[in-house]
Amino acid sequence: MFNATQDRIVITGATGGLGSEIARQLLHIAPASLLGVSVRDPRRAEQLLEGGVRVRHGDFDDPATLDDAFEGAKSLLIISTRGDNERRVVQHRNAIEAAKRAGVQHLYYTSIVQREGSKFLPAEGHLQTEADLAASGLDYTIFRNGQYIENLPLFLGSSIETGELLLPPDGPVAWVARSDLAEGIARVMLTGGRDQESLLLTGPEALEFDDIAAIAGSIVGQPIRRRVVEGAEYAKILVSNGLPKGLATVLVSGFESRASGELALVDPALQEIVGRTLLTVDDVLPELLYEAANARVA
Repeated sequence: MFNATQDRIVITGATGGLGSEIARQLLHIAPASLLGVSVRDPRRAEQLLEGGVRVRHGDFDDPATLDDAFEGAKSLLIISTRGDNERRVVQHRNAIEAAKRAGVQHLYYTSIVQREGSKFLPAEGHLQTEADLAASGLDYTIFRNGQYIENLPLFLGSSIETGELLLPPDGPVAWVARSDLAEGIARVMLTGGRDQESLLLTGPEALEFDDIAAIAGSIVGQPIRRRVVEGAEYAKILVSNGLPKGLATVLVSGFESRASGELALVDPALQEIVGRTLLTVDDVLPELLYEAANARVA
């Protein structure tokens, strides 16, 4: 059991999409006094502060700030940062070393499904962090998070208006709702244990973009035709729409990963942890498309 006055769960990146949802889930099942957050900009976490959560400035590029942010933590969740592999690995090492200085007993890390030899370019950085955790001397748990259903509107893009979805070849993906992931992570952290385990957290079904186009078409009331384009052409489309070339290259590598079957496995672990049926694309996508449509109008 946790002593809320001395032993605290601290999560990083608590103002991001996954981090904020994990904080919300923790607050559903634990007192606010148990939770601390480490964020780059504490002003963005004012609502958490007002709710009784300890909010401290923590910057992975400034290790000294992490000493204060992690102070008193029994368990620490490192939500993986963005950027190229080299920078991400250094940032995560800074967090691991700060956790050791702070006396953290158990580290949790949000990794990805892909393994060694993956075609997905960021995989190398995540795998290096996993190796660094194994060498840290601390107890740790790795969450191998599936791909978010919430990202689907970004891929669907203008297909809702044009009726044509242009994407590279893909394969089945066990898409998972971010809220389900967050609840599972929160429950694992509160329960404890899982030392030196790697948990594959996926959704309940594996779908290709042909399937997703059909679901989206039924939601908006018009057919969406899936048209396959080569990765190089897709990258050009992304860059022409204002995306940095480096990010476009990463996204193309994600499709190569899907086409290789790297994201197809449906694992029961997350459903067992939350103890209920997981949300599906059919459940979540209607609201996401509604929100996207309102954002375009606004």
